[in-house]
Amino acid sequence: MSSAPALEIKGLQAWYGESHVLHGVDMVVQPGEVVTLLGRNGAGRTTTLRAVMGLTGTRKGSIRVNGQETIGLPTHRIAHFGIGYCPEERGIFASLSAEENLLLPPPLKGSEAGMSVDEIYAMFPNLAERRHSQGTRLSGGEQQMLAVARILRTGARLLLLDEISEGLAPVIVQALARMITMLRAKGYTVVMVEQNFRFAAPLADRFYVMEHGRIVESFGAPELQAKMPVLNELLGV
Repeated sequence: MSSAPALEIKGLQAWYGESHVLHGVDMVVQPGEVVTLLGRNGAGRTTTLRAVMGLTGTRKGSIRVNGQETIGLPTHRIAHFGIGYCPEERGIFASLSAEENLLLPPPLKGSEAGMSVDEIYAMFPNLAERRHSQGTRLSGGEQQMLAVARILRTGARLLLLDEISEGLAPVIVQALARMITMLRAKGYTVVMVEQNFRFAAPLADRFYVMEHGRIVESFGAPELQAKMPVLNELLGV
């Protein structure tokens, strides 16, 4: 079995056109970890996830997934390394039912078998109830669950989740927290960008803090309380 990190980023720089957004990002995520990327809006957190998927402009540096370099590959090739990206805008197709949205992406070749529809409905009972509803008739929370569930069907084992709790009712946020706890128990690796510190703090094994396109702090969950003065200064939490 490979002992390589699930995700290893070294000296990552990224641009959108002429705008230089990432300035040498370094981070490591081990298999089975939940890692949260903290920072103020505009710090470069979403760009980091997008750069991993090849969705920015120019990229320089190194991005290794399970020990394999992906920095020069197009997005469709990167996805086949078993990565699932859930963007903030969710990308639910309005003209399709919830179940049609769920069944849309094909399994990733070379990846483990994804979750079955029955397993997904057991994890997300709301989606089972709304399986025949049009995508736009789902609540914001149900759309968020569907966006994550769609990834789980493909066989992706490294999940990049961008602000999945944003704007959702507390009961839905709690359901998403339970989902992440279950995914960790099943051996999934999760990288979360989160503004909701109260949501992220109990879930993460480790934290990275970004500022101006760089990692400025990194620490494990046992150090969280000791780091709160620094986090208050950097994030205003």
